[in-house]
Amino acid sequence: MGPPGRVCSGSDRCENPTGVEALLIVVAELMAVPLLVAAALLFELVGAALLGAGYLVLWRSRQRPTRLLRWWRRVVWTLTGVLGLVLTTLVFVDLVLYEPGLRLLLDQVERTSGVDVCFERARGNIFTGHVHLEGVTIRHRNGADLALSIGRLDIDIAMLRLLEREVPITELQLHGVRGGIVRNRALGVGQPGGRGFVIERLVVDDLAIDFEDLAAAPTTRVLPLALEHLEIAPLRSEYALIDVLCHTRARGRARGNTFLAEPGSWTVRDVPLAPQGAVGLGAVGRWLRDGSVDVGVTCVEPDGDPLRLRVDLDLAGFRVSPPAGDRRTAIQRIAAAFSHLGARLQLQFELELERSRLRGVASAAQVGLWDLGVHQYNIQLGRKLGLDADDMNLLGLGSRALDAAHQRLHARQR
Repeated sequence: MGPPGRVCSGSDRCENPTGVEALLIVVAELMAVPLLVAAALLFELVGAALLGAGYLVLWRSRQRPTRLLRWWRRVVWTLTGVLGLVLTTLVFVDLVLYEPGLRLLLDQVERTSGVDVCFERARGNIFTGHVHLEGVTIRHRNGADLALSIGRLDIDIAMLRLLEREVPITELQLHGVRGGIVRNRALGVGQPGGRGFVIERLVVDDLAIDFEDLAAAPTTRVLPLALEHLEIAPLRSEYALIDVLCHTRARGRARGNTFLAEPGSWTVRDVPLAPQGAVGLGAVGRWLRDGSVDVGVTCVEPDGDPLRLRVDLDLAGFRVSPPAGDRRTAIQRIAAAFSHLGARLQLQFELELERSRLRGVASAAQVGLWDLGVHQYNIQLGRKLGLDADDMNLLGLGSRALDAAHQRLHARQR
């Protein structure tokens, strides 16, 4: 067995891959195989049409041989030999040299990219568009340290529709995904590079990875993620984030907390607030201790522009612990307002995301979606507490990080 095949995209998607981006990179590179085969088959079809026309001309002109006719006869027979050779080569590669050919092709693609994809075994059919890989590993270092292993990968490509604007993938299945992703710098937002594709059905089973965000200064976010099952239908390279948010079925655990996704909604319950403060909740989190929060995100208009997301937050069992400060009177007033609300806070607000800003985005981190939601949550809670502008500033609202997120995306409170 030869050296492992390797692959990565030379497009902008390779710069800073996270989980979904890494998946899109692998799929984009595997497209090189069926596209090459499709080009060969298209050559065969065009050549066959020319042969038919050529034989028709020869048959009608067989009584009147001319120099042009003799030249045309040579062209027809040469084209017949070339088409026969191409077809024979395709059949031979499919039956005998599929795996070595795939390794060679992917190794050539890898030279223009930063992601290294290896596999142990491969089989498939170049005419039906099926690819089966086992023992896949993905590594990358450029804005993100990426190391993933995939036990089995199956991809089915709709070969008859391969010349459409976006490459149609009937189904993509991943089984047994392990590894980690460390993001070292903030992700950019831009249009997807190269030709796009649509995965009509994506299935991921048995996934366990660790995602560490070193770019989330001043705090480092570490997210152990485990998926029992995930299904997205469809997943478009052009609007991957929208499809993840609005067209997903999933069950799993993130940082030990169980979450569930149905088409149009995501729910995670009983997320504990850290004893030292709920830092993930932004400014208000500095005042809260213990307790838990339920989070729900619902796509109100998945196909609308702007995309509307309704966010429901339910905090329960927490206690108020005001931070130290010089303005004791204002601090006591804010603490009293918290106490007046009781030990349970239920808030609902809506985010509006312009679809043009979501083109080519595969990760919520690219558009600061979490920070935007936290920003809106803090503002609405501050208003519910009846705080004036000075109290809101004391509460800690208005940090540059949250204001920047607010400027990137438009959010509307309901």
